Amino acid sequence: MNLLSKNIGTKKVVAGIALIVGVAFAVSTGGNTNEKISDGQYQFVRTTGITEGGYPLPLTGEVLTNDHIVVKDEGASLRNYPEIYIPGTEPLGEDEMRIVCLGSGNPAIRIGQAATGWAVELGNGEKFVFDIGGGTVGNLWSLGSSPAEWDKLFISHLHLDHVGGIFGMFDAMGWSRNVPLQVWGSSGATEENGTAAFVENVQNASSWHVESKTGIAPSEGMTMVAHEFDYTEFTEGNPDLLIYDENDVKVYAYPVLHTIVGSVGYRLEWNGLSMSFSGDTEPSTLVAQQSEGVDVFIHESFISADAFAEKNNVSMEIAENVVEGAHTTPETLGMLFDIAQPTLGVATHYSLDDDLVDPFFDAIETTYVGPVAIAQDMMVINVTPEQIVSRMSMPNHLSWPEPAPETEGEHTIEELSDQIRPDWITETRIYRDEI
Repeated sequence: MNLLSKNIGTKKVVAGIALIVGVAFAVSTGGNTNEKISDGQYQFVRTTGITEGGYPLPLTGEVLTNDHIVVKDEGASLRNYPEIYIPGTEPLGEDEMRIVCLGSGNPAIRIGQAATGWAVELGNGEKFVFDIGGGTVGNLWSLGSSPAEWDKLFISHLHLDHVGGIFGMFDAMGWSRNVPLQVWGSSGATEENGTAAFVENVQNASSWHVESKTGIAPSEGMTMVAHEFDYTEFTEGNPDLLIYDENDVKVYAYPVLHTIVGSVGYRLEWNGLSMSFSGDTEPSTLVAQQSEGVDVFIHESFISADAFAEKNNVSMEIAENVVEGAHTTPETLGMLFDIAQPTLGVATHYSLDDDLVDPFFDAIETTYVGPVAIAQDMMVINVTPEQIVSRMSMPNHLSWPEPAPETEGEHTIEELSDQIRPDWITETRIYRDEI
């Protein structure tokens, strides 16, 4: 494929993507996933199509952008990537970050668009999840690594479309994750509206489940640990907090403009690479400044109030309250990107449909001319010191979990629960040797 390039500021954008594989992908996936994924075995939902504006249609296996490759260092030798990412087939380089969209949508979860969630993998082996909305967990488990490795969750805020998948993530206990699930998030205006209370409530709501698994599977993964940071520590002179600092990875939290106290965004920095995730927010110079110069700036954006009302069958009053009172339009998103000047700007939380792609790009191009993409579920972004490459993932939809990494210490299988059934129910069990 020919690579067509154009210069945007100091960045070089390549329209197209380098191929190192022919038409068919027949590669060993390793582990417990299928031995081979060949052409036609797994397919994207739709055949190729483009909008009137020349952008790909959603769900065709194409990234919603014309900026597939953004070159950061024009003099460097660039790594080539397959056109499609197949999980489990591409070990990360020591200086590489991979970002995967687990869910790009809204509370109205659809088969083709889960609620919000992002996964970040680093070349040093660290893995992070930012939000885990409904429908995202299956995508997370399909990424070709053990569910046990995804034990760090950072919550932007406690709306259900950002945390609704936490039960599925927690349920990796025993069968894969044998360490506690670690959860970071902000305090609230009241104790019951903070992350610590939320985690405790999820743990309490899982009490029957955990009790029933006791004595069957190791118990070390049957707990959650909350790392709640104090929202009141954000000040005009101190607008961000360092909340994670391990293995040369730093994660900062910063406040955003979304509904009530407790909504935050996150910025991750490692090895000269960086990304920022806004969570949900109205347009804010603070968010733009906290994301200034990052490699990938993932920021929410909403369709127009008119489109929101029509697509969701709600009144204009509700639509305007949602879109204009709590979120960011494409035009104002462009203004934020213009302030932050990321290498790649990504719009997430944007409802997808064939007739909504062009309006986004038409609008954002009035305020910003840099590289931009609309997120789709299973969009993959590889970040290196030399370039940023965006493409789609083709996971095995029936993938099995990869083996859990070895951990220090012994795994404890405790005594069975004493909450036993009455004998008369147990005595109705049928055994094979009785047939």
